Amino acid sequence: MILPIVLQHLCPPYISFFGLGAVSAAVMSSADSSILSASSMFARNIYKLAFRQSASDSEIVWVMRITIFVFGALATAMALLTGSVYGLWYLSSDLVYVIIFPQLLSVLFVKGTNTYGSMAAYIFGLLLRIGGGEPYLKLPPFIYYPGWVTVEKVHHLTGDVEFFVQQRFPFKSVSMVASFLANVVFSYLTKYLFESGMLSHKYDFLDAVVSKHSKEIMDKATLVSNHDNIILSEMAPVRQTLGAALAGTFTNTEVLSDDDVSSPESFHSEN
Repeated sequence: MILPIVLQHLCPPYISFFGLGAVSAAVMSSADSSILSASSMFARNIYKLAFRQSASDSEIVWVMRITIFVFGALATAMALLTGSVYGLWYLSSDLVYVIIFPQLLSVLFVKGTNTYGSMAAYIFGLLLRIGGGEPYLKLPPFIYYPGWVTVEKVHHLTGDVEFFVQQRFPFKSVSMVASFLANVVFSYLTKYLFESGMLSHKYDFLDAVVSKHSKEIMDKATLVSNHDNIILSEMAPVRQTLGAALAGTFTNTEVLSDDDVSSPESFHSEN
């Protein structure tokens, strides 16, 4: 806030005009890149992979355009509701600690976590964190953790008295641990339910446990289908066979083929 005040009160008007314009341009550049990245991640990683795998490129572009307006409206509402930029920065770092950090631990150190566990962890962490209330967004708590107290706050300019609930319990760390445990538990639970057959493979709508038809897998393995449901344990390696034209170009046929079917001698004997 010091730079705009200096430009406004200590500089000539034309310098203030260009200086404030440069600051506004820098802020808008950061804001639009953040909104664009958020909309593209939603369109590609959530809409296309989870809901519409067959979505075309034009459909993805329209989803990105709609989500840009939605995220822009949400960002504007947050900027108007909160009274401090530092509060938003603190809140963003808090959400990274509660939600993103458990996801990072699961990806790096826990083998077997999947998309269902990640979604459960996100919901659990966000619910427990927002449930404790957020003074910067003026959100009252709906989960009262042990040791909560009511604190009186007097505004330094208007003198208005406000009462808000202060959570003395370390609910943020508890939310982070609960998010991590939810990721592990739900990942292994869904893996067990799908692989044991207790849940049909058709309910794996995120393709996180059961391997569906894939061009990459089709090129490397022979998939044995079971009523159009393909399990990882049913995949068998491909044994390549040499054609007679290819085998006939080599002298050492024992290296190329272990049986007599693909050897050039068997080919000539058949003819």
